[in-house]
Amino acid sequence: KKSLVECKELVLNYDDNVLSFDIAILDFHSIFKWNEFAYIMEGFDKDWTYTNVSRTSTRSITYTNLNPGEYTLRIKAANSDGIWNEKGASLKLIILPPWYRTWWAYSLYILLLLSIIYLTWRIQLRKIRTQHEFEMSKFEAQKLHEVDELKSRFFTNISHEFRTPLTLILGPVKQIIERMKDENTKNELKIVHKNAKKLLVLVNQLLDISKLESGNMRLKTCPQNIIPLLKALVLSFASYAERKRITLSFSSSEDEIIAYLDKDKIEKIISNILSNAFKFTPDGGRIEVNINRDNKYVNIRVSDTGIGIPEAKLTNIFDRFYQVDGSHTGEQEGTGIGLSLTKELLELHRGKIAVESQESKGTTFIISIPLGKEHLKPEEISDIAEEKLAFIPVETVDYDGEKKEKPNFEWVLDTGTPLLLIVEDNPDVRNYIKNNLRKVYRILEAVDGEDGWNKSLKQMPDLIISDVMMPKIDGIRLCEKLKTDERTSHIPVIILTAKAAKQDKIEGYETGADDYIMKPFEPDELRARIRNLIEQRKRLHEHFHRDGIIEISKTKITPVDKRFLQKAFEIINKNISSASFSIDSFSEQLNISKSLLHKKLFSLTGEPPGEIIRRLRLKKAAELIEQRFGNLSQIAFEVGFNNPAYFSECFKKQFGVSPSQYQRKTANN
Repeated sequence: KKSLVECKELVLNYDDNVLSFDIAILDFHSIFKWNEFAYIMEGFDKDWTYTNVSRTSTRSITYTNLNPGEYTLRIKAANSDGIWNEKGASLKLIILPPWYRTWWAYSLYILLLLSIIYLTWRIQLRKIRTQHEFEMSKFEAQKLHEVDELKSRFFTNISHEFRTPLTLILGPVKQIIERMKDENTKNELKIVHKNAKKLLVLVNQLLDISKLESGNMRLKTCPQNIIPLLKALVLSFASYAERKRITLSFSSSEDEIIAYLDKDKIEKIISNILSNAFKFTPDGGRIEVNINRDNKYVNIRVSDTGIGIPEAKLTNIFDRFYQVDGSHTGEQEGTGIGLSLTKELLELHRGKIAVESQESKGTTFIISIPLGKEHLKPEEISDIAEEKLAFIPVETVDYDGEKKEKPNFEWVLDTGTPLLLIVEDNPDVRNYIKNNLRKVYRILEAVDGEDGWNKSLKQMPDLIISDVMMPKIDGIRLCEKLKTDERTSHIPVIILTAKAAKQDKIEGYETGADDYIMKPFEPDELRARIRNLIEQRKRLHEHFHRDGIIEISKTKITPVDKRFLQKAFEIINKNISSASFSIDSFSEQLNISKSLLHKKLFSLTGEPPGEIIRRLRLKKAAELIEQRFGNLSQIAFEVGFNNPAYFSECFKKQFGVSPSQYQRKTANN
């Protein structure tokens, strides 16, 4: 801005850091003498720099790469006589720093660093809090899961406690009704029976709600025509409608609508809605069920001419345990479970339910179930129309209601009557079962699973009826012990329990149970199941009598029994030529007692060990005759008969012809 000579201070940018200064020394005394000058850059140099120059030499000072900061260039000179001007000249230099090294930049850096530290702290704090919340939620979820399991176990146990007395109410009451001749007493007992069944329905609903809450209720759908299913459900209410003089109608826009349904749950849904309609429809009213479909849903409308629901209450009727106020009679009271259960079962189907109602005019429920199967998970779909447990080793037969006091059981031991072991910790249930079976079977009782196991080993019953929930050893473990022990694996086992879940049934069948009966049960049903198992074993015996040997792989017996028979037949065939092979050596090689060998083989084949050995010897003899092994005496000795005459007698008894006749017959063929 002005001459450098007049400038006392020079401000430069950080990149103007290479500086050169020219020095002028004004001394004209002698042109032949040299002048001297000295300079120092305060802030950069530590000492003065002295220079001897002539008038013709360069007088430049150069500084390079000066850092930003404040400097003072001082210069002093001497004349030709060596006299120094100590005051000299000076110039203050200020080299500005770059913007990123200014104070405000450093302030920004500090602010940024503090912000990073703060944010890091906050993020870490949030991470710790999130981790803590996750751990707490995980802990709470675990506790909730444990509570759900406790609730589920509680409902299972309480259902057992409810179902057991219900068994002792429903069964005897029905039997008394059948025997009772006094109509007034019979009608009163029918009321008892009706309300006991109603209590059973409520217990089942509570169990369903428990399963829904715990997530244990699974959907298992298969393609079904919903029209006949609904029609049958509606018709099941026909007699009730007739008693109440209610007009019940069913209509459908089509003859066939295929949807993926869980039949059991759909029946509960429709039954709840219809029961609700009948409950609130007065005598002489009307209930209509209509079914149609649109592009995505099959729609079921259930309309009644009942008392209706106030509009303000409509949004709450699907809440659990909610009841609309204003019920006028005990007939219209309820638990508030049915509609809640209906809605949750529909949601399992990904369906929906809506309600339209006007007080004193009636109510309409609209149930919508999605068509197709895209909305379902793969594990919720089964292409089998009627789901069956393929591994159930029992041929199910329906009880026909025929009163048989004492069937003909020619195959059993001792008195000719099968021995049944009842394993039940509840003495009332045990006596109830015993009283219904003692006219047909011999009865042995056990008070718990451990007692049942000990008596099974000691008495070797022909069939065991066992409860599930018992002290010491429960029914499932007892069945598992029975079916995996060679001494008892042949004994048929019926599991009798109040645990209604399908998984419980599967668990029972997988442990080897031959049948599974739910409490409360009908005595006729129990007798039919027992008869079914006994007849099944009898058919096995008849097959052995007819064919002489069992095709082990095709028999419906436990794997333990199959291995036992296989081993027994192998031992007999191995010793078939030995006349000294006896029951004693047979039992010794099988490593079991003679009594157990007799009991087990008789139970599986219907014949004692000696008869089985003789049958297999004669069967082998027939094969040797067909193969023209030798003369009949040689064949008799080959299959362990020392007496040819006795061999001929036994052969004729088994095959109906003598060995010589059999030989001629095979020779002609």
